[in-house]
Amino acid sequence: MLELDKVFEDYLLNSEEEIGGVKARRRLRPGEALAVDNIITKDLPQLIRQLVSGSGRDVTKYRVYGSVGQLNRTLSYIPWVAVLRRDITKSTERGYYVVLLFSQDMQNCFLSLNQGFTQFREAFGDKVGNRKVSQVAGLAIQNLSIAPDLIAGPLDLSATRELGKGYESGAIVSRRYGVGDVISEAQFRDDLIQLLDLYDELVVKLGPNLLDHLESMSSDDYQEAANEIATVLPSKSLPTGSLPPPPKVAGRETGKYKRDPEMAAIAIQAAGHQCEVEPIHATFTSRKTKKPFVEAHHLIPMQCQNDFKVSLDVPENIVALCPGCHRKFHHARFGELKPSLGKLFSTRSAALKSRSINIELEKLHKVYKSDVEED
Repeated sequence: MLELDKVFEDYLLNSEEEIGGVKARRRLRPGEALAVDNIITKDLPQLIRQLVSGSGRDVTKYRVYGSVGQLNRTLSYIPWVAVLRRDITKSTERGYYVVLLFSQDMQNCFLSLNQGFTQFREAFGDKVGNRKVSQVAGLAIQNLSIAPDLIAGPLDLSATRELGKGYESGAIVSRRYGVGDVISEAQFRDDLIQLLDLYDELVVKLGPNLLDHLESMSSDDYQEAANEIATVLPSKSLPTGSLPPPPKVAGRETGKYKRDPEMAAIAIQAAGHQCEVEPIHATFTSRKTKKPFVEAHHLIPMQCQNDFKVSLDVPENIVALCPGCHRKFHHARFGELKPSLGKLFSTRSAALKSRSINIELEKLHKVYKSDVEED
């Protein structure tokens, strides 16, 4: 197909510009779009709209648009053209949709039922986010009738950046077109309709939000995500007062409540990445964040959520602990952890009450005399 061939031929050739004798990634400036940019942002979206309409679908219910990057920033390494059902998502950052993705080396492109990775990296950080988007893709695959000639699961986009790697991991089902392949418009139309049919099937089977079906994070994933988010999280103000209880997790751990690593990240950030029992307690430097690694612990454990009408998953109820202290809160004899528990409760009691979390120290003692589930 001529449009794909032109992108393969011209995108890398026009990816750099010379400034003061030095080559750099081309910057996207208003009114300076090149012909290859327009193929992705205008020609291909127009063609796809026609094909969507020709399939008998109401094209007004879809958002079809392409991107080579944001204005006044450098050219994207992986350009794309997306087809979004408006009742599922308004942006490629969230939800799931059909998207035409060009590989970074311009050797392949993929028509893919894929997911918005930004929502995963914001919720879990890049490393854990990649695992989670892959987990959700696997769940989606289990619920679809996928033809054997399609690619089910991860793609190879030759990506070197996190967003591109997220697209690789988030792929549910795809069709590949390589450089030199003879692709007719009729074949592309049939492939697009096949992907849109799978898109519709997934909406019926799993609904608008695939993350609702995500099982609870492991303790390691939760702690890793919280530490990563804490290094990039801007100062964020939550609504004052009580918050509603968090949703329950799906899958095998139905009955447990979801923990939001962003809430833990706020607490870790507020603690300055230090142990709140004793700031001089030794820990180690995280390879990923280059910050001291501490672990988030719910002072009133999440296993008590059923006893409260408000959320326990709030920063005021989360303390940062060195790994040793965290193990103590879960495994030590009560007499050994009692002084630390009292110290943390006394420093947090007023903040807990500001969230309408009311509990006496004696009641908390009884909780910790029993087994406390891992954070």
